[in-house]
Amino acid sequence: MSQPTVSLVLSQNPTARISPETRARIIKAAEELRYSPNLVARSLVRSRSYALGIIVPDFRNPFFADVVSSVERVAAEEGYAVLLCEAGESSPAKYLDALHARIIDGVIIDAVGASSVHADLLDRTNVVLIDQLPGRWPGVATDAESAGAQAADHLIAFGHRRIAFIGPAIDVHSFRMRERGFWNALRAAGISLPSEYLVRANATALDGRAAMRSLFALDPRPTAVFCVNDVVAIGALKACIAAGAHVPGDISIVGCDDIELAQLVTPELTTVKVPARELGGRAARLLIRTIEGKAPGKYLGRLLPVVLVARGTSGPAPGDRS
Repeated sequence: MSQPTVSLVLSQNPTARISPETRARIIKAAEELRYSPNLVARSLVRSRSYALGIIVPDFRNPFFADVVSSVERVAAEEGYAVLLCEAGESSPAKYLDALHARIIDGVIIDAVGASSVHADLLDRTNVVLIDQLPGRWPGVATDAESAGAQAADHLIAFGHRRIAFIGPAIDVHSFRMRERGFWNALRAAGISLPSEYLVRANATALDGRAAMRSLFALDPRPTAVFCVNDVVAIGALKACIAAGAHVPGDISIVGCDDIELAQLVTPELTTVKVPARELGGRAARLLIRTIEGKAPGKYLGRLLPVVLVARGTSGPAPGDRS
């Protein structure tokens, strides 16, 4: 189908002699891509779609919702549409194939396994990575290792020595860095923990609740828990409440991300604030600059800082119950 034909249909030219079937196909394609006439006109002239993709693990996690919201805002300011993809625990490779069909001009990959994608596919793609292992592709990242260290130091300062970690069941770079920072801080304080104090779980509230229940079965129980994200921490908090444990009197809980729900639970969740909206905005701007040939073409070196936010779920360690 020729570009002039598409242009005539989308500009609603009344003199155009185009069959109803062709007209219907063009309109349907435009509706599916949510193109405005101005966007289509630019696409025809510049051979670009003016659409970006973003791949995240889980739309249900409010952290990723904040990232996506910021990407959409920046994209709209620059005249781009955004297509959303939820990868779950699978590889994002199948979504990247859409680039070679000219559906989108570039893609942001957030916290899913870019390492599982063949390098040559990423090399042929306008791609920006969020919180991934720094390498030869452009990206932005937070100081995830500091997040884990700050959580551990906060609990250690309260006198906790039996500190459990509910960590990720999937291999995500930022989660690994949070875990590394946590364990390094414990080692620096001379604290060693039994292997039972490390529980692997999917990053959901239900899995956080189940993980906390397994920690309650231990003897001695931990007096504090660091959770890899806030969603897991909220599930852990619910398990404590259901078991009649007082938080933070009996057990302290620290999350990570500082999603909005962290301030809506009772008690309010102590967490490490990760700048989700800044991540999304920076990633979108970097991708658009890459598409337009204006980007540095490398991973941005400065890690975005994170900061511990002390609220109601952390406090002094109780007396030894062992």
